[in-house]
Amino acid sequence: PHHSLACVHQHALVGMSSDSRALLRVLSPVDRATLARVSAGGQEGRMSDAKAVVAKPKVPLDKRPDFGKILGVAGLYTTIAGLLNGIAVYEVGTPVGYTSGPCVNAGRFLAAGDPVARNILGICTMFYVGGIFAGVTGDACDGDAVFEGRMSPGMLFSSFLLALGAYAKRQNRPWLACQLWSLSQGILNGISSRFSAAPIRATHTAGGQTDAAMTLGNAWIALTQGKPTPPMRKVILNIVCCFGMIFGGFGAHKIHAKWGKQYGAWLTLIPAAMQAFAATALPAIIAPAAEEPEDEKKTA
Repeated sequence: PHHSLACVHQHALVGMSSDSRALLRVLSPVDRATLARVSAGGQEGRMSDAKAVVAKPKVPLDKRPDFGKILGVAGLYTTIAGLLNGIAVYEVGTPVGYTSGPCVNAGRFLAAGDPVARNILGICTMFYVGGIFAGVTGDACDGDAVFEGRMSPGMLFSSFLLALGAYAKRQNRPWLACQLWSLSQGILNGISSRFSAAPIRATHTAGGQTDAAMTLGNAWIALTQGKPTPPMRKVILNIVCCFGMIFGGFGAHKIHAKWGKQYGAWLTLIPAAMQAFAATALPAIIAPAAEEPEDEKKTA
């Protein structure tokens, strides 16, 4: 058994990326035995088989070698959210991608007997439903997909909802547009929150600001005591997310000022296209390159 397991291990190393090799090294003996059974069942002893039966180890943000890519993706996600919500404010009078403010407004409108409360409560509810969708659909809404070269069906579906919401608004159904856009934002936020290294939370920055601020406070205390400071990567990530949101809002104003009267809600097709790009083309662009097999290296 030990000999066959070693053979499976050696065979699995061929054509594997460096990340996949690292994953195999951390498998326990029980997990390696599981991989051996998979190979014995007729499947190739590749890392795809290992991932199918063994959970990936969680690499914390401070140890990720692709931190630059993470910042780029986070900036793109938050720019999409800022752009959509900025356009939504112009088109339907309210942001659709976060719920703290809407919950407060829902209470105000309910107290005043204002029927707008129905729309606001719908936004909060559909955002919540989007998170549920991201939670129950498994790999379809995996926050790590973009970094591993895999298409994100959940992200693509979220972009489709943006386009559907634009159509609803153009058909003079702003209430439906709000609900569709909010559902889309809930899915996007759920996917980005499922990133294993650290929740990115694409549609709002408040939680990340609190984490970053506490990190800075802890760093100040450490400096005054002559101790090592905590890692600053979460601080940097939050700064990028904040700037992404600001940039998205800035772009929304410029775009709507120039083309709002002509295109109206169709302008949300811009963040929809950006999100479709993030779901399909971007993973292929930033995917880690597979290492050349050891035997081919020796031959070369």
